[in-house]
Amino acid sequence: MADFWDSEELVGKIVKNSREEIHIKTVEKNKKKYVDIRVFWYDSNSDTFKPSQKGVTMAYDNYNEFKEIIAGIQI
Repeated sequence: MADFWDSEELVGKIVKNSREEIHIKTVEKNKKKYVDIRVFWYDSNSDTFKPSQKGVTMAYDNYNEFKEIIAGIQI
């Protein structure tokens, strides 16, 4: 997705299984900042992880509300 975003920074990864990872990134497009949480799949031909369509991108303005909702989950 590096071609789409003006800039991106990987914040962290979560291993989902042997073929998928969840990447959490801060990204920017047209001077607007977003948080991108996306499933990446392993491409054995290129030996790299590539972005899938499974994920969500939210504006920084919504991040605090998202964080509060996640913090309220009872586990």
